[in-house]
Amino acid sequence: MTVEIIDFDSIDEWFGSLEGVLYPLMTDKARRKLAESKLQYIEDTRGLLLELTNHDAAIDAVLDWLRSKTLMGYHGTRTIESEDISIWANGLLPLSAAARHVRISRALTSHPEWHEVSQRLGELLQSHGPGNREGKREGQVHLTLSMTGLVYGFNHYLSYGSEFDQHVAQKLLGQDGMKLLSLDGEPKVVKVAVPGEAALRAAHPFISMDDIRARGDIPNIVKEFLEAWSFKLSHPKFQSRKLKLDCGMIFWNAIPSNWIVEIERVDIPIN
Repeated sequence: MTVEIIDFDSIDEWFGSLEGVLYPLMTDKARRKLAESKLQYIEDTRGLLLELTNHDAAIDAVLDWLRSKTLMGYHGTRTIESEDISIWANGLLPLSAAARHVRISRALTSHPEWHEVSQRLGELLQSHGPGNREGKREGQVHLTLSMTGLVYGFNHYLSYGSEFDQHVAQKLLGQDGMKLLSLDGEPKVVKVAVPGEAALRAAHPFISMDDIRARGDIPNIVKEFLEAWSFKLSHPKFQSRKLKLDCGMIFWNAIPSNWIVEIERVDIPIN
């Protein structure tokens, strides 16, 4: 059976599917009002949609829809060939500070002061990893919902690699360290097919969806799809990729290798 993968950036491919679960919640008059609203801001169209429907029913419908799908997630990095092979074999592993020693050393070893500053590497790996200083990425794997957001909105992962590596290199060698990170490996986007339920859990790593809803807020991912769908209804030429969305997912275990769809080398836009 072919699994339907939803790519947030490709709204023309999923708009009709989501329409099929939201339209039954709206009267003909409500549909027309939303379609003709032409509101300027995307969050306002989402607000109007929820006014014109039963708020909780709409959220429940989108949650059920997302759980029935597989969502594309994106991980930005810089890798060499052997690291790509490892990803294909083992998946994306949670960050381990000790394991970053290899890449950081490889990237920085050509610096004339490396022999001197390398004496501090072990201490920095400990303080920035298990010590949870700056970044706090130990034991985590991060994905984002939008490739255009990753490439055009927050592409420092593609420019330098792991945020953890960036903090350590900066502490050791300042801007020279960052420059050397930018020369190590190639910019890659790892494309990951994430089951909908897993994506929703990962989008709420520190607070449950029930708690979010209890305080009157909309769960992550649900909110982004509601906004894009409602805005597209009233602005038919709208494309979700133009949002350059930053909607993160945090996983506490390895992302399985059978979720990996592609490892794509990308060009980093010149700002």
